[in-house]
Amino acid sequence: MSSGSTEAIIALPPKMLKLFEGEARYRIAHGGRGSAKTRSFALMSAIYGYNLERQGKSGVILCAREYMNSLADSSFEEIRSAILSVPWLEANYEIGTNYIRSKSGLVSYSFAGLRRNLDSIKSKSKILLCWVDEAETVSESAWVKLIPSVREDGSEIWISYNPESKLSATHRRFRENPPDSAKIVEINWRDNPFFPDVLEQERQEDYHKRPDSYDHIWEGAFLTHHDGAYYVIEMRDARTDNRITSVPYDRALPVVTAWDLGIGDSTSIIFAQMVGAEVRIIDYYENSGVGLDHYAKVLKDKGYLYEQHILPHDVQVKELGTGKSRYETLMGLGITPITIAPRLNVDDGIQAVRSMIPRCWFDAEKTDHLIEALRQYHREFDDQRLTWKGRPEHDWSSHPADAMRYLAIGYRSRAGWSGGALKRGLKGVA
Repeated sequence: MSSGSTEAIIALPPKMLKLFEGEARYRIAHGGRGSAKTRSFALMSAIYGYNLERQGKSGVILCAREYMNSLADSSFEEIRSAILSVPWLEANYEIGTNYIRSKSGLVSYSFAGLRRNLDSIKSKSKILLCWVDEAETVSESAWVKLIPSVREDGSEIWISYNPESKLSATHRRFRENPPDSAKIVEINWRDNPFFPDVLEQERQEDYHKRPDSYDHIWEGAFLTHHDGAYYVIEMRDARTDNRITSVPYDRALPVVTAWDLGIGDSTSIIFAQMVGAEVRIIDYYENSGVGLDHYAKVLKDKGYLYEQHILPHDVQVKELGTGKSRYETLMGLGITPITIAPRLNVDDGIQAVRSMIPRCWFDAEKTDHLIEALRQYHREFDDQRLTWKGRPEHDWSSHPADAMRYLAIGYRSRAGWSGGALKRGLKGVA
């Protein structure tokens, strides 16, 4: 940090340093425990206030959470500790039992719960910075009212949280459709060079004894609510082993697709490349309410070179309306060659997926929906007997999970055919 003729070095995780570089209206950090998000925001808010004062600006730094019954529920203590840890910041602030303000009185902190205090926040003047911590639970109506209240020239909104649901207003507003003027980082324990030994012990405990909640607590993944999830351990290990990353398409290798065909339901398609023992999941597509010609066009537009397309056994059933099977229709659309997955029971297929996932690498961006589905895929629950049934729940996660099952049980290497697949000249989508 530069301040006139003096310089001060601030120790932050590298990802957080990048977050605070340059200009931005929004600075957003999401991730799991031990990432130093809250500590970094607390420290940088004090530095932000220090710089405002040196510029002669006066106003409020608002620290908000969805729920706050008292200062004990706020970021007060984090900010206090951050200021006291840096001598030149401590010299700039006055800290009382229920206040933090600059010694000149130009800049002061305010703490509020959004659920009960939105109207008073709207009337608060000169909010120069608003930091919303634990922002996962903030409602859309709260965002709608809060954001216009931070309206001073050059004012900023900072957001930190541990994700829980793709359906949350915070996720939808700031990750699915982020503002143009936003800087966003995902940061977890491994990104924190100051990660303490005591938290490493806690992390290891959760890793080995509480795999169902580990990814959410430590890796910033969405919360899995199902104790009956089938692949929670395998997907936890995939993330821990950094096998959820960028997996580019290798143009020298063919692509295998695996389909779960929906009738009046979602159709899921997984795109994979087989590299030795590795299964590289490079892409995923899902849609509903469209014909098979739509999926043929999707495959063609992706421009991949296809080795085979794995489809469920019922693809050969004749349809009453046309008298043709979907197998015949797909062949007519140029989806060749087709491999029919063997008709195994679901439990055997699930076990095959469990055996395959440790060899899988997932593209974090293109297969995000598949990754989340595999984490959430779970047994059906018997509400009367209060126990898990022996069959999977049929919900949004079952379609991509079924496609993964067909990939696991249906893939047959064609390298031995007539000198190998690449020498034969692979058929794609016409």
